[in-house]
Amino acid sequence: MTLPRPCMSVGFALLLALGLGACGGGSRSAAVATPAPTATPDPTPPASACVPGGPAVEYAGHAGPDQARTYRMLPFTVASGTGRVELAYGWSESGTLPGTPLTATTFDLGLWDAHGYRARDGFRGWSGSRQGRIDLDQPPVFVEAGAAERGYLPGPILPGTWFAELGIAAVGPDGADWTVRIACKAGGGLTPADDPVDAAHVARPEPGWYHGDFHMHAFHSNPHAPDWDDFIAQARAAQLDFLMVTEYVTGQHWRTLGAVQRANPDLLIWPGREIITYFGHATTHGETPSTFEYRHGFEDVSLGGIQRDAKADGALFQVNHPTSFPGPLFANFCRGCEFTLGDAIDWNQVDTIEILNGPVIATAGDIGLPLPAGQIENPFMTTAIQLWEDHLRQGHRITGVSGSDSKGVEPDAAERRRRGYGSSVTAVYAETLSRTALSAAIRAGHAYVRTRGVEGSPALEFSATTADGRRAIFGDTLEVGDGETVTLDIVVTGGQSQLLEVLRDGVLFMAVPIVSDPFVIRLPAFRVPLGEGPLGTMWRIQTRDATSRTTLGNPIFLKAP
Repeated sequence: MTLPRPCMSVGFALLLALGLGACGGGSRSAAVATPAPTATPDPTPPASACVPGGPAVEYAGHAGPDQARTYRMLPFTVASGTGRVELAYGWSESGTLPGTPLTATTFDLGLWDAHGYRARDGFRGWSGSRQGRIDLDQPPVFVEAGAAERGYLPGPILPGTWFAELGIAAVGPDGADWTVRIACKAGGGLTPADDPVDAAHVARPEPGWYHGDFHMHAFHSNPHAPDWDDFIAQARAAQLDFLMVTEYVTGQHWRTLGAVQRANPDLLIWPGREIITYFGHATTHGETPSTFEYRHGFEDVSLGGIQRDAKADGALFQVNHPTSFPGPLFANFCRGCEFTLGDAIDWNQVDTIEILNGPVIATAGDIGLPLPAGQIENPFMTTAIQLWEDHLRQGHRITGVSGSDSKGVEPDAAERRRRGYGSSVTAVYAETLSRTALSAAIRAGHAYVRTRGVEGSPALEFSATTADGRRAIFGDTLEVGDGETVTLDIVVTGGQSQLLEVLRDGVLFMAVPIVSDPFVIRLPAFRVPLGEGPLGTMWRIQTRDATSRTTLGNPIFLKAP
């Protein structure tokens, strides 16, 4: 059966028409580090006194488009006796025409305490642009000893110089005026004792295929996000086994999820965080006590340094949605979503990359553009797969995964199935359901993506066996001599009437209709020495129906002895 190549899908054709992608060119923008803007930063103003019962400290200013993707640190002196710090801000477009989603200004908000704005212990929280907006009549964000706003860390209110952080994420063509307001008040309470998850927890001791969502936002990422009981309920409904809790920037959940793990011993809760830079997003799976940084391009902060610190702490490092919402068209619509820091990181230290982010079936609202057909296959999946395969050909051993990127706030059951937690999953074959075993399996590539979740996607088995009985599964490498063949065994369950595609080095090798359930097929495979990369010849499988791809496998590599 003859099929169009993925780059000729309706979704990719739409991007091509807009000049946002080309077949085989998905890695262009992701391979080149985008330099920080050249605007001269405004000088740091002197610190104003912030006293309980006294007037609020207020800063105001104007930002032009040349200041986009920079930060301003606004100091204030917290007086002794302060028990609560409140922070609010807002902005207005300066032009006469209203902003559009593609041109709108966005400022972000963060807070650093008396330890300093470069000290790991100084970080007190980040809320992006979702909370504390004066212009939207939102209440201020706050920290005190016993409590804090979502995304912020409770703790002692030490006297000294604190800093409100104004992130200038995107600026409309005519600039914008901004205001930041800080109030110090009485407050108190005792700082809760840390209760982290047990990183050595074994949820299930037997080997098997375990399903996870590699990009899950929760309580600290959205003011309407579910509480932890509802979060767990949604995850169970999606049949998830391990939960990658990747809150925006903060690590407050690292300190509190122990009780949730103990109440759900059959699940594995794996806290991490999403690192939001204005030049690309990444995730660390696992706590990183060495760093809370995210401000690539600010002073000497770099994502490469953040990656080194996170890896030293034992976390997995993931590149998120690398080709989604490319600039310049989408630069204001989704700030920093396209990954442009390829030269800033060590690709040999990248463990996973999102080859699918968000729903596999995309609507106009998902991609910010009108769709005559109503919905299409996620157009950014094709370019992400191209980038991933480019890096595999270069010798970077990276596992392809998926992440819903959900905040758990979908309005109904249908939308939850389409784009909620577990709407796509990554199946990982591990010796136990534990962080140690999953980490080893993920690094080994023993994984495939089920793009419509556990219930909506086929299940795959994929192995290669040599004549002398050596066997490999997804992600493994077999040493194979020139002219030697291996046997590929493929089993597809739940995919009847779909199409099985076998790809060699990223190119369609054959397509076979799936005519039974389960569907079993055996094929010969071989190396292609001419032009193969350092990892060898890559053999990969995937399935699709008339609407989209339904599974995406990690490759088996055939390499010269």
